Amino acid sequence: MTPSSESDWSSEDIHRLLAPVVSELPQPTSLSDLAYDLNAGVPDRETLPARDLAEAARRALEADPAGTLTYGGSIGYEPLRAWIAEAQAAETGLLLGPEHVTLTAGSAHAIDNIAAAFVAPGDVVVVGAPTYPGAIRTFKARGARLVEVPQDDDGLRVDALVAALEQQRAAGAPVKLIYVIANYDNPSGSTLPLDRRSDLTKLAAHHRVLVVEDDAYTGIDLDGPPPTSLFEVARGRGILRAGTFSKTIATGLRVGWVVGDALMIERLAFMRFDNGASPLMHRLVLEYLESGAHEPHVERLRSLYRERRDASAASLVEHCTPHVSFRLPSGGFFHWLHLGEGIDAMRLAETAAKRGVAITPGPGYFASPGGRDRVRLVYSALPPEALHQAIALLGEALNEVASASS
Repeated sequence: MTPSSESDWSSEDIHRLLAPVVSELPQPTSLSDLAYDLNAGVPDRETLPARDLAEAARRALEADPAGTLTYGGSIGYEPLRAWIAEAQAAETGLLLGPEHVTLTAGSAHAIDNIAAAFVAPGDVVVVGAPTYPGAIRTFKARGARLVEVPQDDDGLRVDALVAALEQQRAAGAPVKLIYVIANYDNPSGSTLPLDRRSDLTKLAAHHRVLVVEDDAYTGIDLDGPPPTSLFEVARGRGILRAGTFSKTIATGLRVGWVVGDALMIERLAFMRFDNGASPLMHRLVLEYLESGAHEPHVERLRSLYRERRDASAASLVEHCTPHVSFRLPSGGFFHWLHLGEGIDAMRLAETAAKRGVAITPGPGYFASPGGRDRVRLVYSALPPEALHQAIALLGEALNEVASASS
């Protein structure tokens, strides 16, 4: 039966039914089909431990097929939660057990789960300027009012945070939550120094503000371990730490976690409406971790990404001087490029795309207008020679945009 024109749904019909917030959210970043993708922050495909994961899946299914293939509960597989708790306890010196951990579908879902449990429409959430676009989208979708605190090369500026907290309290709209990526920030690559971590946690405790520490890139340590975590500095009080296996194992697993006060973890589980994440993935990940393959794999990743960071930095100096400046990140996947005067990030992205190079312009990393003089460049997904070729093309695009603006 051919549908009649009356039953056809136009884009206007669909738009009319959407929640108003949908039209207010920025577009997410995604993989590009261009020849050189310097846009999507994903691990190198050639490093994915497929064979080890296949063996781990086989062992998990053979050990308990029914448990592996049925609902696992909102809080997740207890032995994996216990493994994470033990690792966090060893790192922080805190007394932690599985009751302090809930499993999520990656750290992006962890942020949404936290927002669902703790953020009501109109609540004030502090984010960095710049910050992870997924966090901007998540908190806005929950009705939060975002207050930006500027970042510098060392991350969130504590002096500006002090001002923001005091201004909001004086206005009768105190801050509910502070979101921060302390290690290898996305997009800036910055790492918060220990003194700022101490000051931030003291401020949050004084104002009774919940801190969300997004640890998605911890483990991709290219210049040695990062400073003590915010979670440890705060002794686990008033802070939720989100982590993931996406960057150190594989993004497709969709296995992340939140560690925090046991009562907060209970509330997070209560606000899950999806019957929990995949028990198969939880058991597979635990089998892989316990096999002894994970630590050598992460060491190989560090070596590989260190080489790519350094190769891309050298290419940027060679091909993009004097149009960009940047600070070498000590971990993670990103260069945060400061463009020269008169070079617009949106125009540069369009010009680079014509040469087959995908980059991410800065405005997407700000909750309010900003970032047109910034670009995020990903070095994780391409080998050094491809990075060199891509950045040489980016240099041509920069020269074109600079010439047009002069």
